[in-house]
Amino acid sequence: MINTRTPLRQRALKLPAKKRMSLAVLLLESLEGQADDSTLLKELKKRSAELHSGMVKGLTTEQAYGFSL
Repeated sequence: MINTRTPLRQRALKLPAKKRMSLAVLLLESLEGQADDSTLLKELKKRSAELHSGMVKGLTTEQAYGFSL
């Protein structure tokens, strides 16, 4: 059963990294046609595809920001 008292963003941050990335891509794709900067959206999609394919390796939260989720 989903705990609806916990804010959505807190529940989303508890998802495994791959699921968070998929959610981020889904949300970004939902902005198509609304985004002011289509170049940025294209770049984000390209980088997401590179991560999913294994072409590049992402950083952990710890490596990028100095703390762990």
